[in-house]
Amino acid sequence: MPDPGAFGPCGDLSDVLADIILGYQCNVQCDYCSVTPEMRRCNLSTAQVVDELTRARAQGMTQVAFGGGEPTIRQDLLALVRFARDRGFVSVKVSSNGLMYSYLEYARRSVEAGITQFHVSAMGHTPELYAKILGKPDGLELVTRGVRNLVALGHVPTLDLIVKNDTWRHLPDIVSYWAAQGGRTFPLWLVSLSDRNADNLESLPRVSEMREGIVAAFQRGRQLGVTVYSRHIPRCMLKGYEDFCRDLREDRVLVVTPGSRFTLWESAISPSAYTPRCEPCRYVRRECQGLRKDYLARWGDDELDPYEG
Repeated sequence: MPDPGAFGPCGDLSDVLADIILGYQCNVQCDYCSVTPEMRRCNLSTAQVVDELTRARAQGMTQVAFGGGEPTIRQDLLALVRFARDRGFVSVKVSSNGLMYSYLEYARRSVEAGITQFHVSAMGHTPELYAKILGKPDGLELVTRGVRNLVALGHVPTLDLIVKNDTWRHLPDIVSYWAAQGGRTFPLWLVSLSDRNADNLESLPRVSEMREGIVAAFQRGRQLGVTVYSRHIPRCMLKGYEDFCRDLREDRVLVVTPGSRFTLWESAISPSAYTPRCEPCRYVRRECQGLRKDYLARWGDDELDPYEG
């Protein structure tokens, strides 16, 4: 793992989240997914995950996340969750497409195993949009049932919304739909042009083009009393809505994949690029994490509007 000093001079990792990517196998293939066929074959074994959990606890970490691919299709997932809780992890997060939670018994066993935070990727709000993105005609029906199951079990999931060419116009209605199912928190994730999705240029419009839908989602969330916020867009592109922008550096996250380890801000799909236009800005290298490199390569930096002074 990276030197503990990567998270500060004190070396205290008690608030660091160990984000373990179990592997890249999945039960669907979304149209924006960045996972290549070669990556699908890369997975951590149960023993390797146990070793990572043991190491993380020895370094003082008490929070862990399991992601993928699709972690819920792994038969060892709930055993790993129980292992983590038994070893002292007080917070266990699982990120999923939500399909497996449509089975009430699986949802119940997930809660009983000790998952404390459920994150579900919500692709849309209509059967047609969901089927187009997820590639599964009954996807919306199944994920809706899964979210309702979790809510009924007392675990309201966070609904991660993808911002891309065919969702940005619908973001307010997507927020409304999932809020009606019990959702309360909605991070907006900008689609990335990486790996398998690198050549799918049309999936990533300019933020200035999508701003109307993004801002409308913020406003809809405020009207409904739920939390909507952006993860990957510099605040200067969303002036007037700075309070809805989150800096990834606020998240002390150590990512562990089948082939690498790195802090979240070092990720290839995390905002980390500054340009000369950024230099006059009072937020540069402070609150603002900059642009994502794939966005910069696609659209340049002419949308940046620095806060001077």
